[in-house]
Amino acid sequence: MIKSRKLLVTTMLVLLFLPQNAWAVKKLAQTGFKWLSIPVGARAMGMGTAVTTMDGDLTSVFWNPAGMAHIAASGFTFSNVAWIADINHMAMSGGYKLNDRLVISAQVVSVNYGDINATMRANNSNGFIELGTFSPTGMAMGLGLSSAISTKFSVGGVIKYCYEDLGTAHTSTDLAAGEIEDVDATLGVPAFDLGTLFYPGVGDLRIGMSLSNFSQEKSYIAESFPLPLTFRLGVAMDMLEFFNIGNNQHLTVAADLVHARDYTERVHLGLEYWLGEMIALRTGYKTNYDDEDITFGLGFKHSMGPLGFEFNYAFNNFSTFNPVHLFTLGLSVQ
Repeated sequence: MIKSRKLLVTTMLVLLFLPQNAWAVKKLAQTGFKWLSIPVGARAMGMGTAVTTMDGDLTSVFWNPAGMAHIAASGFTFSNVAWIADINHMAMSGGYKLNDRLVISAQVVSVNYGDINATMRANNSNGFIELGTFSPTGMAMGLGLSSAISTKFSVGGVIKYCYEDLGTAHTSTDLAAGEIEDVDATLGVPAFDLGTLFYPGVGDLRIGMSLSNFSQEKSYIAESFPLPLTFRLGVAMDMLEFFNIGNNQHLTVAADLVHARDYTERVHLGLEYWLGEMIALRTGYKTNYDDEDITFGLGFKHSMGPLGFEFNYAFNNFSTFNPVHLFTLGLSVQ
């Protein structure tokens, strides 16, 4: 029995680590609203976002809403990060347990690109004129429902509305005559996230799948585009529990295969070590990225009566840009 269980675990990991050139069809510039791909939650970032199987965490609504069905208590989280290129990204999520099987959730994401110089083509020596600055922004708000169908299987879904404001575009209908038309560059689109989480019964082995940002195509002026549709397949397991070693410690090994609409397939790897359910150390690695690779993180939990407090920090390395530091605060009520 033990041999068959080990064989199952090994097979799942081999499937995720297959050479990526087996799927290598390079896709670039296929989607809009790219800020929806910025990682949410320091726990997730610290593990290299190999968190499709993350359950019982209030930020799992962003990665796999099925994991929300296993939260221990109702609560909310807040994350803020100064992303690359002076992009400010903020996210909040919350979950409320209706009963032992049903959880409703909410999420809000906002992004601000800061001030960007605006220009317009013109018949002068420079070929353009300056129009001051503008500040592109984006926001997504969603509501979700997650359900533990059984002790081994859970599902979840989120419906959200995504909105983007890129300011006003100045297009020329007749450059020689100087005729200019102003176009309002704002756009809103509904989208859906879906996910499943399955425990086959081998230790705490988890197999998860999620589909994020499913939407119809939209266009600002002419070219249409979808949101950054992403499919994830992940496995994870507490290895200390599986081998029946360790006392009040957990070491979770996680791996995700990520199929994105706008890039070739990627593999995300993550490790999370908990000591006494209070302190966590994390690390992760992302393959097939132009700039990102290794991540680190730490976490801390503390309870005071019915209140639970959580703090998580993550470090995301970039080869071209400065590293990113993400902080997440959480509060739960039993």
